[in-house]
Amino acid sequence: MTATANARPGRLERRKARTRAAIIDAASSLFHTQGFENTPIQQIAERADTGVGTLYGYFDSKDQILREVLRVHSDEALAHYNAVVRPDTPHIDRVVAGLATLAEYIRDHRSVLLAAFQLAGRSRSTAEDEDTGDWLVGAYKHMLREGIAEGGLADVPVDATARMLIGTCFQAMLHVGVWQATPDDDRAFDDIEQIVRQMLTPRAQ
Repeated sequence: MTATANARPGRLERRKARTRAAIIDAASSLFHTQGFENTPIQQIAERADTGVGTLYGYFDSKDQILREVLRVHSDEALAHYNAVVRPDTPHIDRVVAGLATLAEYIRDHRSVLLAAFQLAGRSRSTAEDEDTGDWLVGAYKHMLREGIAEGGLADVPVDATARMLIGTCFQAMLHVGVWQATPDDDRAFDDIEQIVRQMLTPRAQ
């Protein structure tokens, strides 16, 4: 087998990766500017410079594209968190930094996230949705357990606290529920940070 023949699968995979990325980028841009419901599949394909048939070769539905858009953005948010948090960062500051990163992610992708919540309300959660939620809760539970074990955080119920932190951050940044009357993102997060520091700072400190 020649070197050229060996290179062909690599080129094919790279081309497929570029097409997939173009679809995700196109969908992300359109979802943000005109909304999920108002963006037809045909328009996503046109923006990605591909055909509708090709698009369906990568994604089964527009709903699946939405989930992938959110996954890519959440990976970017995680990379940002890992870049700003050092091993010597105090545990309470790690929690606050994690929530700040989550809040920024929600603010930047508010319209897309609202579409995702509406989608979840119309249909039963998929295994993929549950895995995403479990991963996020798991990350905060790990952060809390580690901080409690090392004496850097108050001894709180780990599972309930992790879910409360994530849920509160989402509600505040999306301005839903009891946070609907608080449209100022910065003030809402300042309140959350103050509550978190009071709740998680060990009493001895």
